[in-house]
Amino acid sequence: MKRTLFIPCLVSVISLAGCIAEDSSSNTRPNVVLIIADDMGYSDIGSMGSEIVTPNLDSLANDGVLLTNFHASASCTVSRAMLLTGIDNHKVGFGANPGVAKRVPELQGNPGYTGEFVPGTKTLAHRLRAEDYETMMSGKWHLGHSAKSYPPAQGYDRSFYVDKGGASHFSDSTGLFESENKVKYLEDSKLVNVFEDFYSSTFYTEKLIDYLSNRNTDKSFFAHLAYAAPHWPLQVPNDWLDKYAGKYDQGWEKVRSERINKMVKLGLVSDDISTEPLPSALGLWSELSADERKFEARRMEIYAAMISLMDKEIGRLVTYLKQTGEYDKTLIVFLSDNGPEGNNVSLIRNSAQWIEENFDQSYENMGKQNSYVWLGRGWGHVSAGPLSKYKTFLNEGGIRVPAIIKLPKATISSKAMPARYSGLVSVLDILPTVLDVTGEQIEEDPELQGRSILNRLVNSEDATDDTSFALEIYGGRAIFNGPYKGVLNWPPIGDGSWAVYDIQNDSGETNDLAAANPDLAKQLGKRWDQWADANNVYRLTKDIGYGRYPDQKQESERQSHH
Repeated sequence: MKRTLFIPCLVSVISLAGCIAEDSSSNTRPNVVLIIADDMGYSDIGSMGSEIVTPNLDSLANDGVLLTNFHASASCTVSRAMLLTGIDNHKVGFGANPGVAKRVPELQGNPGYTGEFVPGTKTLAHRLRAEDYETMMSGKWHLGHSAKSYPPAQGYDRSFYVDKGGASHFSDSTGLFESENKVKYLEDSKLVNVFEDFYSSTFYTEKLIDYLSNRNTDKSFFAHLAYAAPHWPLQVPNDWLDKYAGKYDQGWEKVRSERINKMVKLGLVSDDISTEPLPSALGLWSELSADERKFEARRMEIYAAMISLMDKEIGRLVTYLKQTGEYDKTLIVFLSDNGPEGNNVSLIRNSAQWIEENFDQSYENMGKQNSYVWLGRGWGHVSAGPLSKYKTFLNEGGIRVPAIIKLPKATISSKAMPARYSGLVSVLDILPTVLDVTGEQIEEDPELQGRSILNRLVNSEDATDDTSFALEIYGGRAIFNGPYKGVLNWPPIGDGSWAVYDIQNDSGETNDLAAANPDLAKQLGKRWDQWADANNVYRLTKDIGYGRYPDQKQESERQSHH
């Protein structure tokens, strides 16, 4: 989906009204805004059943179409690579996040895992700039760590971005890991310093609005806004810290149940949906000590506040577009790049010791600048709602994410648009859809692996029968084919065999059909192998995901002995 970029005139001290000029644009082609959230779960916005307040995303969904069966991959970089190219991530050099190949010897030297764009790769920005669009981005990039992969080399006229996959959301610029020390911010190709009251969601929005305010109004624009929220470390400005105080004191089980019940009432899931139980190793909320419950509830309070703050900033961008007369002429796509972060971040490398020695982890400091908080397993399952697992796993909780598409007014004309679309849509489909809306001849491009969903939305065209989409990440494998989904997770999740689900009727992935349908499991595995052969996929036979919990590691060892 598309990411929006925008920024205010100078900074937040200048009112939005002062940035707005009369609409003098002479262009007639639709603008494109692509907005990406980072590690946001399927049920985390109001229109998807959440108690988190997201009025601007809900309004955008009301003006557009809620894609209730949208799939990314299970990690940041790989999803973004597919999103911006319309081609499988392995085929363009991003089979995994950039740091993975460095720690996994089997992947080193493999062309699908270089961590840089394959030479000649055309991004959405390249394609739209070739059609005389003005292109801009602001926020998280995470697609290579050298000049040849940075936004200026990938088709963007203007760009503001961080050189790593994440950091403190404040001006201290502390990296995610000890080895990263301080991250760097760049504008176009130059290093820049961020000001003292920098907060990522606010500044990324302001920067994009600034680019829009100073663009050539004779051109249509592509604006890509890539938030770092709600990626860890979970942090918000002081006046947002207590927005959800006490909201999550009832615990994981109750909040998850309330979300699923609301999704049933909204018609998002069936009333007989079967859901994966919370892991027994997590323990019941009632079994935690009072201090443990207090700390755990605070994690979710901050996470929810980050999402509401991001929603507020999205509202600022939408307001800008409306006040400049561009909203009705703009295709807006919103999505999350993967599911929620349920892994134990402190188990990555030597992070536990580094965090203890360098951050104030007291309850009173949680969510502030010098704290290091992540969502964790219990709330990760809440964020995924009725879906199984979370980020890094190819089960639905790791890859089915919230997504919205708002078409330009002229594109839909008098058509009756659906409020929701439940057909399978993948991250590969966004670029072809954008090109379809903007008028580029996508059928003449054999490299594109996604398909435009424009006709499926505007003309109610059903394309579910021949829908196929395959993934690989951290050794996990998945393939969608018609109504079925095959999943292969190495231990700790399973025994190395394919599980098969009727994904149209079992989105919770609780009824494995493989034993009763071995031929179907073999067929899906064969189709996945064909896809892997065509896309530079290395077949790992182990789980290389990060942050696994002790019980998961124990199960992995048990399965390995077998």
